[in-house]
This record gives sequence, C-alpha cells and structure tokens, in this order.
Amino acid sequence: MVTSDRIIGSAVPAGTQQQRLDLYLSCRFSYMSRTSWQREICGGRVLVNGSPVIVPGRKIRAGDMVTYLAGDYEEPEIDRSYRVIYEDNEFVAVSKSGNLPVHPSGIFFLNTLVMVLEEDLGVKLYPVHRLDRETSGAILFGKSAEAASAMQKNFGSFAKSYRAMVRGVPAEKNFIMDVPIGQACESLIRKKREAYPGAAEESYTMFRILSSSTDASLLEAVPVTGRMHQIRVHLKYAGYPIIGDKLYGPDESVYLEYVEKGLTDSVIRRAGFSRCALHAYSIGFVHPFNGRDVSIYAPLPDDMVKLAADLGLRLV
Repeated sequence: MVTSDRIIGSAVPAGTQQQRLDLYLSCRFSYMSRTSWQREICGGRVLVNGSPVIVPGRKIRAGDMVTYLAGDYEEPEIDRSYRVIYEDNEFVAVSKSGNLPVHPSGIFFLNTLVMVLEEDLGVKLYPVHRLDRETSGAILFGKSAEAASAMQKNFGSFAKSYRAMVRGVPAEKNFIMDVPIGQACESLIRKKREAYPGAAEESYTMFRILSSSTDASLLEAVPVTGRMHQIRVHLKYAGYPIIGDKLYGPDESVYLEYVEKGLTDSVIRRAGFSRCALHAYSIGFVHPFNGRDVSIYAPLPDDMVKLAADLGLRLV
C-alpha cells in the first residue's frame, strides 16, 4: 500500500435532505464503509463547518462544509498493469486494468493510472476523457495541456465502442436506448443514477448482441452521448445489467454490502464477478494536428476472457 497525507473538504450539495453524518459520508464517499466512517468521526477526524464532530449520528444538511482530516492513511492496492496501444508526439493511449483509477479521487491519490504512467514514461500526462476504476480498456492522454484540450474540443465526435457482459439475452440483436438520465430519486446511494422519462440529461446508446448463451450475452455498446455511467444505467433500465456491477445490478444491497465490508467472497458471488464486466474496446478520431484518421483497439483482458468462457460466450 501507498501512504499519503491529505485534508479533504467538501460542501454538502444543494438538495441533500437532512441525514446522519456517517450515512452521508459512506454513501457519497464510498471508498470507506459506514463503520469505518463512524470510527473516523469518533476519532475526531471529521469537521462540520470547521468544528470537530464525534457523534456519527450528527445531522447534516445542504450547504454544510464537511472536512476530513485524513492524515496518514494507506491507499488500497491496485492492479498497475497497462499496455501502451498508441503513441505519437502529442498523445499516448493505454489499455488499463479493471482495478485502476484513472486520476486522483476519493481515497486514491498516488495509486492511479496517471501517477503510474508519469512515473513509468517520465512525462506529464493529461487525460482526454475518463473511465471508471472498474472499467478496463482504452484511454487516451495528451502529452501537454494544449494537446488534451485540442482533443477534448471534438471528443463528442469520437467513435467509441465498448464490450459488456450482461445478464439475460435481449430480444433484438440490435437495439437503442434513448431514455434520459438523472439522479436516482429513491436510492440510498447518492452517486447512483437512473434512466427515466423526463430526466435532465438526454442520453443515447446503441447496442448489438455479439454472442449469447442461455442466460448471458456479450454486447457491443456505442455511446452517442457521454453521460456519467451511461452504458451501465441504460443496460440496467433495459433489464440487462452488467455482470459484476455492484451499483447497477439487480440488488443495490450488494453495493451497500461492498461499501460496508469491502470486496468479500459474498459480494463477488452476489455480483457475479469481481468487477463490472465493462471494457472500453476502441476509440476512433481525427487527429487534431495532422488530420489523419486514427483507430485504437484494446483487446479484452484475461479476466473477461475467462468470464466469457465460464458463461459460454463466444468472443468476436
């Protein structure tokens, strides 16, 4: 593990209903369980509006400033493996593992892909886009802020393709999800999102069955819009949740158990896989500096190849 020293401050977002401090922290900052947050609160390491709080049940509300005096702490281990799949003078793309945060967030600060790459490659890097920690596959970096900015201006026109292993077999080989996405209204998990008519963010994803077995499918997912958790949310809405997705699986209590107890055998068994079986397979774009068409591919990693075999899915 890597030891770090930080002070983390965050304002309680507008619209948050009055709730217990320990519950708020465990739902919003899920890198620690509710029990762990209770221990940090009782130890005097959490401030509300600048004053120490030692009662986990203290009620907080929108606008409160919550500060965590993290001090020395150990970051969780990660899978540092990656493979360079494209590089030129302005950009580098790698295929990352399914247990590797892209950039510092939550409890991860040094154990991130950005830090690993900068250490290995000896150059400052700027992410052009993001992938969730548990999503493996292709991600693109600029070698300068100017390069990353030039790419981001046209990121909406990129051709992006993902591979997802899901529960169930869709009735149609090709189908489209265009239900808008917003915050999950009735979930205990603050960061959870949901697709429903009238939601704030227009969203559009195209899906295609690549192979299927009795009760599982390998899908190609092509997001036309780029909403947070879009593919996962649309597949949940369609009735084909991604295997291993603890947040958008059939039962969100799996995610709450994961927050409380970590990645236990019970969590893996209930989720069906140790991580969300989603992989960023390809990126296509026009190079902003030389005008050339570039296509980048990241083959499925070994853990998803094994999962496919276990599920009787043919890889294409």
